[in-house]
Amino acid sequence: MKSIYWFRNDLRVDDNLSLNEAIESSDEILFVYIQDVKNLNDTEWKFTRMDSHRKLYISQGLNALQERLGSYGHSLNYYLGDTVGGLNNLVKKFQIDRIYCESIDSHEELDEEKRLRDHKIDLYSLYQSGLFLNDQIPFHLNDLPDVFTKFRKDIELRNINPIKPSLVNEKINAIISIVDEESITFNLQQKDYSKSSFPISENRFFGGEDKGFKYLEYYFSSNKPATYKKTRNELMGTGFSTKFSPWLATGYISARQVYDFLLSYESNVIKNESTYWIFFELLWREYFRLIFKKYGKKIFHKHGLGFSEEKVRHSPENFELWKEGRTHSDFINAGMTELKETGFLSNRMRQIVASFLVNELSCDWRAGAAWFESQLIDYDVFSNHCNWAYIAGHGTDPRGGRHFNLMKQKLMYDPQEIYEKYWL
Repeated sequence: MKSIYWFRNDLRVDDNLSLNEAIESSDEILFVYIQDVKNLNDTEWKFTRMDSHRKLYISQGLNALQERLGSYGHSLNYYLGDTVGGLNNLVKKFQIDRIYCESIDSHEELDEEKRLRDHKIDLYSLYQSGLFLNDQIPFHLNDLPDVFTKFRKDIELRNINPIKPSLVNEKINAIISIVDEESITFNLQQKDYSKSSFPISENRFFGGEDKGFKYLEYYFSSNKPATYKKTRNELMGTGFSTKFSPWLATGYISARQVYDFLLSYESNVIKNESTYWIFFELLWREYFRLIFKKYGKKIFHKHGLGFSEEKVRHSPENFELWKEGRTHSDFINAGMTELKETGFLSNRMRQIVASFLVNELSCDWRAGAAWFESQLIDYDVFSNHCNWAYIAGHGTDPRGGRHFNLMKQKLMYDPQEIYEKYWL
């Protein structure tokens, strides 16, 4: 059987369940990655959906994936264009029998799958980006709790555990590789990110499966997991939080791999409140994916999940000031400068600048979510939009959103203005 393996947000070889299915079932495979032109278009807010930071980070990971596939005698074929049209053309050109890919439960990605099937293409897609597989979730999606705490307690009470991460199917060595001479290259010029808390110009923070896995080994061989809860809300530096999110967002590592390292650490080193909190954050990530499954496109509506009908206002002038880091608050400006220059921002600072945009500047939370999508190297549609809706009071927060006291936050997290001065 001739197959295409279509890499989406799963740019790794190990613990890639749909890739293993493709390898097991195929005699020949064309390995494909398509950068869809829609991601390079402008949003309704008049800026590009994907700016230079994430483009560079993805190109690093694609180079790593090309090298890994090359070690098995295969090649990654890269394209820029319309995903569905491009795949349809490849199916015809190489007389492909089936396309394999991961399933992504957001409306644009699900629409791609539907359109491919409308072309009578045999598409095998498998959900694999979370901690749990679909059949491990203990309730029907309609019964998914609308409050995270209830979901967390249900999971913990039933003692549901992720499956063990898998290695690549050994049959990858025996499969014939299909190579398309029309594939293009994907190198981008490196920039200096030395000031960043996730410096992607430094080799160990490059995008890619190999760097992500080495970082997991480094992190869980240190004492950082045992102190994570105490340091996670700091604003700057490479060591205050796990820093897994960029590698997770693009699928260079899997949530199951993180959990497996965590489980080993708790068994062999220490199990405490901080190590539990790493699992707690993985559960949040999982919950947001399930919220998308349950509510679909509703999360993109101005009233989000519809729990609040409070009027959503928007000031284009204030939004531009926020986006460019020119508000009346130097603390906010420092955060927005960091985001624009590096594509990264600590979780605490993300919450602070989001609250400021919605509550102090009276702007539409969806504009803020779109700006984060444009800038962040660790953009993840599920976590990004659900967190913004949560802050704005249109998500899963039963308390109606978050309004951070800016002065209190600054006194707690930057009392000496070290962060502020660093970025301004």
